Amino acid sequence: MKRKICGYTCASALLFFAVPGVEADTRSNIDASCSYGADGVSTLSDFLTCGTVSGTLRSLYYSTHNAYFNKHLNQDTISYGGSINYTTAVLSGFQVGLSGVFLRGINHGDNSRTIRDIGQNQNNLGEAWLSWQYRDLKITAGDQRLTLPFMGDYDWRITPILYRALDVNYGDKENFLRATKVWRYKPWGDDNFLKTTAFSEIDTPINGMWGVGAGRGVQLENKRLTGQIWYQEYDDYVRLVYGESHLNWQQAALAPDIGVQFIRGTDAGKALAGEVNSTSYGTQLALTLTPSLSWKLGYNHIAASGSSWKNGALVLPYAHNTASGPYFAQPYFTSTQDLGSGNAWATGVHFIASENLTMGARYAFMDLKPSTASASINQSEYLLYASWAFDGALKGISISNFAGVQTSPLYDHSFWQNRLTLQYRF
Repeated sequence: MKRKICGYTCASALLFFAVPGVEADTRSNIDASCSYGADGVSTLSDFLTCGTVSGTLRSLYYSTHNAYFNKHLNQDTISYGGSINYTTAVLSGFQVGLSGVFLRGINHGDNSRTIRDIGQNQNNLGEAWLSWQYRDLKITAGDQRLTLPFMGDYDWRITPILYRALDVNYGDKENFLRATKVWRYKPWGDDNFLKTTAFSEIDTPINGMWGVGAGRGVQLENKRLTGQIWYQEYDDYVRLVYGESHLNWQQAALAPDIGVQFIRGTDAGKALAGEVNSTSYGTQLALTLTPSLSWKLGYNHIAASGSSWKNGALVLPYAHNTASGPYFAQPYFTSTQDLGSGNAWATGVHFIASENLTMGARYAFMDLKPSTASASINQSEYLLYASWAFDGALKGISISNFAGVQTSPLYDHSFWQNRLTLQYRF
């Protein structure tokens, strides 16, 4: 069964209710008497006691009708949970992060009527990492969140996706060199770190993945040019090359941003998902219509390959049925790379109505074929969303709702879904 994805066009809305995490500030929010120097604290006692505490509490109500085009499969799931995070102070460049995660059901029916990702109770240690930083070099080892292409925390459920990994980064978000090795991952609906992947029908353990990436940004008079390139190898699944570049006219009317991307995947090792021969191209136009209103249009072409998985689609072991990752054109309820090859479009508007209210609308069209013999799914998706962030005495509380429908000529019924989230961040 497909799971929700969320992409580039709704990311700004999700910031209001679905991006919890440890606060970046290393100053204690526990004890104001802590003493800091230029390199953090100076004693082991302060290292342990002068940290920060943060967390997220959420209640999610997800309702579907004809879920993923399965006629009469209607689901209603209400759950609550979240995470509590503790991060130590910095001592000689070292820092430790720990989090506990939990999830409990409020109204769960039988398994067929319950969305597994928010319907499986959890009560466990989440993050447990050790980092060391010297100037622009940071090394993090242990159970952690990652923000790699096709491998993120995808934190729009109750608990995030986590990875047991060693991550080395030099630089900042725009200019960087990065290398990562992953051994295991913890998906939304599981209480343990697994040696398998999001391909639930494949139970063969693998040795995770490794990847390297680099990014660069330069100023060209009134334009900003950025680019990144990555190589990732998922053991016994796929070798992947991904590149993306953007040119932004910062001072021009509408501040146009033009993006291009290239994605190439070939099978590796035992090819557990079958032959992979995937090539994707993409382009995107983004405009800032007003200071509070933005618009994006994205397109991807996925080349057909009849003998490979899903007619040339891309195999993503940790994002299968989970997220479309960097694809410019993507729906919200399903994942572009899991639908087949052909042409994909997505467009959306995002409106910041006030400091409290954010809303938007999206449309996606997937002219994709999962096999050479099948017809195109010609899937349309219509989505409306809104988020309200409280202030004053209720600061930290937000409520949001995403409602949408998918249609396809292959089915005589539509797939409806509504997602309501109440969240408190502290």
